Amino acid sequence: MMEDLDDPIARTAQATSAPSSADTPQIGPRAPVTPREWVSPGVSMRKRILTGIGVMLAAIIFFFIAWHEGAPALVSTIIGIIFIAGFIGYLQAVAPTPFTLRLDERGVTRTDRGAEPQLITWDNVVRVKEEVFKSGVSVSVAVYKRVGAKGLHRAWVIYRDDIPQFDAFIDAFSAALPLDRPWTRETVHE
Repeated sequence: MMEDLDDPIARTAQATSAPSSADTPQIGPRAPVTPREWVSPGVSMRKRILTGIGVMLAAIIFFFIAWHEGAPALVSTIIGIIFIAGFIGYLQAVAPTPFTLRLDERGVTRTDRGAEPQLITWDNVVRVKEEVFKSGVSVSVAVYKRVGAKGLHRAWVIYRDDIPQFDAFIDAFSAALPLDRPWTRETVHE
């Protein structure tokens, strides 16, 4: 027994042999997780200001044309007002909501502003799909969770533009993910 401790080959064999999943069920992260948070700012103030200026310029041009044409353009003016209001409503609907991602010993939590936190415990994470460009740059990470006894549901997707330090999130998440959970990489835009 003591000879095995001095033998580097035996030590390497012991270190690389992992217990089977039947011996020890994997219900937590594979490595100790230092709690970390990533905050998505949502739409930046710069983008909001530029979009607002663009919509105002379009509205000014539209109203100038309607004023220049006179009374026959009344119906067109009303349609234009409805169109501009609908476009502003669309921009508000598709604007990403600021959120916070938290990685800790319990699992991964996403908290959208004004909503309840969505905790996916490590034993409920079924698989993760990472989409990458041909160059190897990660574009997105989709987390799938267990629903019911046999169900699978995509819980949420995080895109590179959503959070600063996206690569650090991927590294921390993949290091904490239990070994028996598949992490697939799919190349997009080939």
